[in-house]
Amino acid sequence: MLESMSSNATVAKIRALHGRMLTEENYREMLARRSVPEITEYLSSTRRFGDALKDIDPMTVHRGFLETLLEKENFDTYIRLCRFQQLDKLPFFDFLISKSEINCLLMLINSINSGLDRSYLDYLPGYITNYSGLDLLELSRAESFTELVKLLRTTKYYKPLVRVALAEDGTVDYTECERQLRTSYYARILNQAEKSFSDEEKDEMIKMLKDEINFLNMINAYRMKAFFGFTPEQIKLHQIKLPGVGKKLDNYYELDTPEQMLDWLSRNEAHQEFADGTKIEVVMQRNKYKRLEHTLYRSFHAPVVLYAFTQLCDFELSNITHIIEGIRYGVDPVYIENELLVC
Repeated sequence: MLESMSSNATVAKIRALHGRMLTEENYREMLARRSVPEITEYLSSTRRFGDALKDIDPMTVHRGFLETLLEKENFDTYIRLCRFQQLDKLPFFDFLISKSEINCLLMLINSINSGLDRSYLDYLPGYITNYSGLDLLELSRAESFTELVKLLRTTKYYKPLVRVALAEDGTVDYTECERQLRTSYYARILNQAEKSFSDEEKDEMIKMLKDEINFLNMINAYRMKAFFGFTPEQIKLHQIKLPGVGKKLDNYYELDTPEQMLDWLSRNEAHQEFADGTKIEVVMQRNKYKRLEHTLYRSFHAPVVLYAFTQLCDFELSNITHIIEGIRYGVDPVYIENELLVC
């Protein structure tokens, strides 16, 4: 265990970076822009993304390229922070690389299901390949799910995916692939946290991870009930299930209607009423954002603060993407602002 992980220098560095993140005012100013080049020009003027975009001509940037540049900046920041005081010496700190690998695998599975249109290659994040233990280009040549699983035989992703049954037409249940991969991911990093950290670090990290799992399960359960009419038994089968996680949600899964679920969430998790037309994801993710910010400024343990920070970066990128998409399709800026995860 690295004693230096609790260093004030690491925590201070992360908090300073958080201070550069986009604010509510930044988002409102972005909403006044009417094109991707204008958004790019604005972001290049911020402390947050100025360095990442300084050599980019805003007039030549399209949406996908801009989002990739911002994702790369977040990933590079994570790598720099892991190397600061050697946090990357512990297996736990592969967590963002593992998340990126899982996202790549899910894109490839979706590509295979849709007839191998190879659009996956357009979205393959090249910056991951220098850190990933997977040969992503080789995997992209798989012509079926069965072939993909065979190529993954020596990796940590083989066991989760080999459990997923093929349909008669050769496709595979994408949602079940995602559930298996996410379950394996959380089981692995919970185990690594248990082994790698001091008692206080471990307690804070495990609580944050369990809250994250519960958050995903609550949203997924509501969507299954509201949009697909799943029974409680069906909902339970599709959740991320790990020892000691989510027992308090059993009563939530048993509720009869989506409205009852929203009422339960308003009393137990969101601590506010869901207004008519409000998306559950928006309310719940805003609530999660506040918790992460609280953790970032309350904790003095570098692993905990780093994990919270990377998630806050994900929220920030989600806001930017939402603004870009809204502008692209001519959505009313007021509507876009109401759906931002931080506003």
